[in-house]
Amino acid sequence: GSVTKDLHRKSFAMHEELAATLGLQSYRKIPVLSVAAGTQPKPARNCSWLDGCIASCSLMDKNLTAQVTPKELTEALVAAAVAKGARVVIGRVEGLETAQGPDGTVQVRAVVVDGKPMKADKVVIAMGPWSVLATDWLGLRVPMEGIWSTSVVYQHSGTDRTKEEPYALFCQEDDNGCHLEVYPRPNGEVYLCGIGGSKYTKPEEIKALAPEAVLPNPKRAAAAHASFSRMTSLGSQEPAKTQACMRPCLQDGLPMMGRVPATANAYIACGHNCWGILWAPISGLAMAELVV
Repeated sequence: GSVTKDLHRKSFAMHEELAATLGLQSYRKIPVLSVAAGTQPKPARNCSWLDGCIASCSLMDKNLTAQVTPKELTEALVAAAVAKGARVVIGRVEGLETAQGPDGTVQVRAVVVDGKPMKADKVVIAMGPWSVLATDWLGLRVPMEGIWSTSVVYQHSGTDRTKEEPYALFCQEDDNGCHLEVYPRPNGEVYLCGIGGSKYTKPEEIKALAPEAVLPNPKRAAAAHASFSRMTSLGSQEPAKTQACMRPCLQDGLPMMGRVPATANAYIACGHNCWGILWAPISGLAMAELVV
């Protein structure tokens, strides 16, 4: 019943269409279990790979959840755009060159990338938490915090077992400070987030922070491993990868999308928090319709 329900529903359906169009291998519908870890060995009755200490395990939903691996999705979208004539430039955006138009609005003339201006007819600022730089560049207030969180990936630990029983898990908070979300992937990887200990980062801190400096917290990765290995033998080995992200979260919890006020050709799309992948298709469609 929230104001974002249409974003959820329409974009959920678009993901299924995109998966078919782009030939994504990681997309699938997946049932979800609600799980609470226990203190004594007691396997779950409805999921054989939850063979550790499980206090409770019940079905949350059977076909209302789907998953896709972000790396495959984003690379496929970029490849599809390039095939239609787009050009990808990898670099650090340092600012915008602007001028005042005859009607008094600000017009963006170029985007400065690694010190070099790139001419632009229209500009969309979609830089996640670094979209706060729009305040400096265009005077737009972007009241956003970055939520700096750690996640881990177990490599090929559940290839056969999780293919036969592909359950995602939403876990209750445990004594390690984790409220794990567990997502087995079709290739056998198992991705964990909900590790706890997230750091809330203010706009001025974000501006000074390079993306490559967003590193995982080893203590939270260790806590996640302790929690996961207690619940399942899939966690018998250390995670193959620890990583971190910074989720862009605006004060009201809603995304910011549209034309930047008092500009003629600048737009912004940011603040999607944890719904970035889910809302990506519908957000891209909405912005494309607005810009074009």
